[in-house]
Amino acid sequence: MPQHHPPRSHAIRSRVRSFSRAGGRLSDGQARALARYGDRYVLDVPRADAVRTVDAGFDLDPRAAFAHPGRTRPLVVEVGSGGGEAILAHAAKHSDVDHLAVEVWQTAIAKIVRGAAERDLRNVRVAPADASQLLATALPVGSVDEVWVFFPDPWRKPRHRKRRLVDVAFADCVARVLRTGGVWRLATDWADYAWQMRDVLEAVSVPPAGAAPPVPATGGDGAGPADVYFRYDDAGERPDLGAGSAVEGSPGNGPDPGSPAGVRGGWSERFAGRVTTRFEDRGVRAGRTVRDLSVVRTSTPWRAGRCDRRGPLPEDPGRGAAGRATAQEDIRV
Repeated sequence: MPQHHPPRSHAIRSRVRSFSRAGGRLSDGQARALARYGDRYVLDVPRADAVRTVDAGFDLDPRAAFAHPGRTRPLVVEVGSGGGEAILAHAAKHSDVDHLAVEVWQTAIAKIVRGAAERDLRNVRVAPADASQLLATALPVGSVDEVWVFFPDPWRKPRHRKRRLVDVAFADCVARVLRTGGVWRLATDWADYAWQMRDVLEAVSVPPAGAAPPVPATGGDGAGPADVYFRYDDAGERPDLGAGSAVEGSPGNGPDPGSPAGVRGGWSERFAGRVTTRFEDRGVRAGRTVRDLSVVRTSTPWRAGRCDRRGPLPEDPGRGAAGRATAQEDIRV
């Protein structure tokens, strides 16, 4: 379906994006699927100043988007759904739950649409938008039951790591949309990104009883200390995940350098609702360890002012840069 964009402004040059150009050539089958089913599944997201940006005045009402006005159903939002393997499989098993795939790549959007149409799924929609902007302004506060971030782009080169999606500012955006008791689930097969994700969760979460309190952190955006919006029940659990199969020089494995005693940090059990996708299978076959993380939204009221600003991950003085300095620079296969 055609998209109409306003003229580009200087803002696109200064905006730090967590994704590369969202192009790609559609196959004939993908083009037909979009032409036939795009209006049913793909939401019309008004743009700001460039492709995949979100107009700050846009309000996305889930009840209207899923065509059940006046009735609120559980909502799962997956950020970076790719071809939709995880979200389509989950939607097929949970017809009473709405599923919103936030994706920027046109070819991936076409795959999701085709897959949803083939299964005749009525509980799937696609938002072709920058997730950090969509969560920051468009979705209502406290409207989402789960947010998934599975295998985001690791931006492996040091000079590109500012583009990584998961940072304190993005955590604030997730906190904005999650209801009390809602769950944020993450997974990656990239070791140093897994540790970065966990640093972020530690900075914005209340640890369980007996665990050391988080090191005070800021979002790197001048907004002061990070707000604590989550409960991190898995802190201190499974701290050595990947150590048993570590091979010298192998990317993705090895013990976490930041949790020598398992007091801080830790990994969640694999989310049973996530099917094994091609991304995950490739990582496992390449010898990388898949690490899951999850936190629960507390009742702390969300405070506006941070999630529309993206800053670098704060350094943890207790952990230092040593763990990240040894980050494996392998190439995703």
